[in-house]
Amino acid sequence: AAAAAAAERRAKAAEASLAATQAELSSARADASGEVAGLREKLSAAEAKLKEAAASLAAEREASAAAGRERGQAQGELRASRSALENAKEDLAREKKMKEVETKRLADKVEDLKERLPPPARRA
Repeated sequence: AAAAAAAERRAKAAEASLAATQAELSSARADASGEVAGLREKLSAAEAKLKEAAASLAAEREASAAAGRERGQAQGELRASRSALENAKEDLAREKKMKEVETKRLADKVEDLKERLPPPARRA
């Protein structure tokens, strides 16, 4: 009977220990569940920040690309303007040269005509 009573006490102690362990396990699960929920919230917040940063980066890249296109277009226009200016300078230089040649030709013609005219005393 003493052995049976001792066995029953051990069984009750084991049941109490099991109940305490189950309570600890349940508490640990609740704590872990809370931690997981907190980690999920942090993860969601981090993902939202990452998406926002990615969108911002994409916008910056697009703005940079647009600025690059505008810069390229402006450089092209500047090259075209410089080329047109250079062509205009060359045209003006040719025109000036032609006018100089024409002026020289006319001056030579005037001199030739002067030489052909009789002296002023003979005309009268």
